[in-house]
Amino acid sequence: MTQPISAEAATRILSPHLDSIGLCIDQGWKRWRALLARDAELGVIISNRSRASLVYDFIRYEAMNTFDGNPKVTVSDSRGFLLLTFADKIVMRFKKFRDGSLRTSSIPTQQSIEYANQVLPGMDELTHLVAGYLPDETGLDLRLAAITCTLDKDQLWVLDLDLGIDQAAPVTPIPLASTQDQLDTIVRPKTAAKDTGQTASEER
Repeated sequence: MTQPISAEAATRILSPHLDSIGLCIDQGWKRWRALLARDAELGVIISNRSRASLVYDFIRYEAMNTFDGNPKVTVSDSRGFLLLTFADKIVMRFKKFRDGSLRTSSIPTQQSIEYANQVLPGMDELTHLVAGYLPDETGLDLRLAAITCTLDKDQLWVLDLDLGIDQAAPVTPIPLASTQDQLDTIVRPKTAAKDTGQTASEER
């Protein structure tokens, strides 16, 4: 394992991609909002874990469409979760933050521990980051989205993702096929905080 790079170095590498990373989270969350617009009871029926899995799948879909074929980004989906590699220096995954500390919800598998400890086999020379989101208490809006860098249980730094969304905007029922183009977006205040790792069967 090499020492994780600084927030400044990560910003230089990720700068061309930050808007796209934020948009993947935004669009993924919009698809969840679209489901609720079609059937509001899903907000009660679906558990937080199931919601996190759905949102992860939606974000993963957006990320695959956004970054696959980009010569400056390597897309890998062979470890049970999607990984994006930037400039052969950063590897990033998407996750839901557990709370305002920006820690993630994870079953402590060997793989998730290795990711949090910056020693994922074959990628131990890369800085391991998490691009995550934190829903509000209602599960309707996002409180924040950010990129975090941790080492074991210590959070080294946080880059806030400014989604620039209108949180107060109402949700209008629409067909899922047109979700991406028509659904109102969501806003989030800025914050800082913490992280960890996971696998395909965990809360995303």
